[in-house]
Amino acid sequence: MKKTALFQNCIQSELPPGLKSRLDKKQVTDLAFSPDGTRLAAGGDGRIWIYDVASGAQFAMLSGYTEKIRALAFAPDNSLLASGSEDNTLRLWDTEIAREVLTLAGDSNLVQALASSSPDGIPLPNWDPRTERLLASSNENPGRVRSLAFSPDGATLASGSADGRIRLWEVETGGISTSFSAHDGLVLALAFSANGEVLATGGSDTLVRLWDLDSQRLLANLRAHTDSITDLAFSNDGDILASGGRDRYLQLWRVDTKELISTFPVQEGIIQVLTFSPDGEKLICATQEGALFIRE
Repeated sequence: MKKTALFQNCIQSELPPGLKSRLDKKQVTDLAFSPDGTRLAAGGDGRIWIYDVASGAQFAMLSGYTEKIRALAFAPDNSLLASGSEDNTLRLWDTEIAREVLTLAGDSNLVQALASSSPDGIPLPNWDPRTERLLASSNENPGRVRSLAFSPDGATLASGSADGRIRLWEVETGGISTSFSAHDGLVLALAFSANGEVLATGGSDTLVRLWDLDSQRLLANLRAHTDSITDLAFSNDGDILASGGRDRYLQLWRVDTKELISTFPVQEGIIQVLTFSPDGEKLICATQEGALFIRE
């Protein structure tokens, strides 16, 4: 198949009924598909709901936030879900037991309060008695996180914030490895290339940008959208980058030449989330208005 003929056929599908109802009521602020396509997470006011895509059943609800969840991302093996909120916390959740396992960054007062006790009664810095796990020691403020993405090996979590910066977090230690300015405005979308060497970012400035992660060097500005970028996804082979915007257009880019190769209008609503199927043969898109369609 020629690259210019990719994903021409569009099939309408259905979201889980419970999620569709929440979208209709404007209760959902972000969506994320798991890499294997079996799960769909939705964030809202202080809660995250996780659905089984095949059955449509909700099998977990995560709570504990005081403000809206603005960003979600599954780890490559589906075992962790990262979430960012307007309460300036960045958290990791075990998706099997529906439990918070690590706070990468958060309010320093909260950290100090939780450091006062440990399982054996001896004060332990950064111990969280609620989750029986350590809080990360990073002093970096994550800002108002608006986008998240795991690296292909799951070792790094990238966060994009309202201050226009990208921050790279080490998942194992909770420390921050680097931070750099990426956009004039909010960073609303992130995606790692298949080899983990390139990070795609999308902002409220309507730009899609490609970055070399080793040097934080800007590789390209991709210009086609006329409104904020809402999500990004690399194809499994890394050859294609899909971008969605509030302008209700889905764009496909050839990564090596930075060429725009296809444009699709999205009549079903503003794009909320994009993902490629595990076999790479389908591009799945869900909108803020509750529509789900599959291009193949």
